[in-house]
Amino acid sequence: MFNLLFKNRREGQVLETVRIRIKGMTCKGCEGTIKKALLTKNGVREVYINRDEGVASVTFDSTQTDVPALHQVILRKGYFPGPVEE
Repeated sequence: MFNLLFKNRREGQVLETVRIRIKGMTCKGCEGTIKKALLTKNGVREVYINRDEGVASVTFDSTQTDVPALHQVILRKGYFPGPVEE
């Protein structure tokens, strides 16, 4: 369903980075809206979005949140998350 890039345990955290396909982004404002929303989610540490590829890379603490919760954040902003096909 998503691409797990890495998993790292440190100081009681389990950091994971995933790539999520996002449909519906058309401008820089869309990137900012999604990034801001994801960063407000408890446990999210970093967000990088490439609008041209339609992909977000999200690093989060999996003891605090999970990928389905990240998808819900994106959906609530009116965009459509999905798997990244390599």
